[in-house]
Amino acid sequence: MADALSVIPTAVLKNLSDKLYEKRKNAAQEIEEIVKQLAMAAGDHDKITAMINLLTNEFTSSPQVNHRKGGLIGLATATVETISKP
Repeated sequence: MADALSVIPTAVLKNLSDKLYEKRKNAAQEIEEIVKQLAMAAGDHDKITAMINLLTNEFTSSPQVNHRKGGLIGLATATVETISKP
């Protein structure tokens, strides 16, 4: 999880759990770009896995509704970006 926290800026994590949909959507787009950069440049699958684990464990399992919503949209964008790579 420490790898994921070093890759995802804290502002993105904060916006991912915001009550406004637009902020969560923008944060998810940032996550998509981060996953794209990790997959293209370094092929660093360990950091991508750590990001997915962070979103799953810290966000989708949260008792707070906005954290769960942000985790789900973040997972969706990370998954789409991961699947679209050959």
